[in-house]
Amino acid sequence: MKLCLVLLGVSAGVRLALALGTDVYFDTAYYWQWARHPAWGYFDHPPMVAWLIAALGIHGTALLCGAGTVAAVWGLARDVHGSREAAWRAAALWSVAPVGVVAGAWATPDSPLLLFWTLALWALWRERWLWAGLACGLALLSKYPAVLLGLAFLAAAARARRLPAGAWGTAALAALCFVPVVLWNARHEWVGFAFQLKHGLGGRGGWATFGEYLGGQLALGGPVLFPLALVYAVRGPREQFLVRMAAVVPLLFFGYAAARTRGEANWPAAAYLAACVGVAGMRPVWQRLVAGTGLAVVLAVGTHLFIPVLRFERDTALWRTHGWSVLRELANPERLFPGADARNVAAIYAPNYQLASQVARYTGAVTDTGAPARYSQYDLWPDPAIAPGQDVLWVGEGGPNPPDDLVSRFTSVEGPVELGGDFRERRLHTYLVWWLRGLKPVPPPQQ
Repeated sequence: MKLCLVLLGVSAGVRLALALGTDVYFDTAYYWQWARHPAWGYFDHPPMVAWLIAALGIHGTALLCGAGTVAAVWGLARDVHGSREAAWRAAALWSVAPVGVVAGAWATPDSPLLLFWTLALWALWRERWLWAGLACGLALLSKYPAVLLGLAFLAAAARARRLPAGAWGTAALAALCFVPVVLWNARHEWVGFAFQLKHGLGGRGGWATFGEYLGGQLALGGPVLFPLALVYAVRGPREQFLVRMAAVVPLLFFGYAAARTRGEANWPAAAYLAACVGVAGMRPVWQRLVAGTGLAVVLAVGTHLFIPVLRFERDTALWRTHGWSVLRELANPERLFPGADARNVAAIYAPNYQLASQVARYTGAVTDTGAPARYSQYDLWPDPAIAPGQDVLWVGEGGPNPPDDLVSRFTSVEGPVELGGDFRERRLHTYLVWWLRGLKPVPPPQQ
């Protein structure tokens, strides 16, 4: 019990330090932009993370969802094992799982998904069908893969040869919650569904991408928790079949997806919630190994993010979490370009949605994307309103130059000016900024 409380305390401290001691995570800035434009859906995901950021802020969303998920894991494990001691073990194991720490420190769609997935699984276990339907609906509003929990439940029902009547109400309530997202997609040519299907199952994969998937699970799931999740799914107690399926279905589904395309290591994150519940009932040696290796990964990466001793050719962890706040300088372009007037800068453009969102977060400016940006939510929003004579900035990381179709709309271009994003005397980002002066009047249409 004391060790569990120590792990929970250390984990809470690490999450708080990561949340407050790093720059805004680049994807989180994108979701913060969504929060400024409330809707029932967005190009990449359903709306829950945006709603929570609008209500709670970036840090509040991550920290509260993270703490809530730990509490929900405790409740689920208590009922599954019939033991408060096992509940504390499960909560402690999840608290130091790397994927749980990430979701509890930086606000992403995983943050609410993991919370509502756990609450839904808990309600399904207890056959509280109304609460299960509401939690499943909220999970679907968080991230599309929440549907995999329904597949896990159907697998358990098929094995038991029993589909409780109340489960139909659960499905109906969850679907009702999700209907507005479907309608939003229908009004936008099904862009959200199409993107996720292409992103998750399209492209070219093979053994190389599947190997990357396995490596990602050993890192984010944990070098011991990942294999034990598979062991639990195959050899766990018969009466815990629903929880076992909640662990294995996401791992199998995204393993299949990884064989078809290059995915993201966090995609099967929800699998490790059930895995921690399962490991809480295993031998103490396995519990200690899971806790020790998970905590070691969390502390090693966390220490590196604050005191980087090792140097890598491309330090992705540092690049994602530091060196963005210097973009505040763009709010005062006269410091970069003598003669520039911040009041005349109508918008700031960037070549990708991540950088455009970081600029918006740190400057409060109107931002948009331009070539070679991939299609994103920015393409669904109206173009910035720029009056003739007004200026814009273009900022890229190490390039590219402003696209020709944008440059041709202005009378002159100055730059680039270099803006360095440093951390601990390391150059992580090199931003190049151009000043596009004086939007040309739009010529009248020819008669």
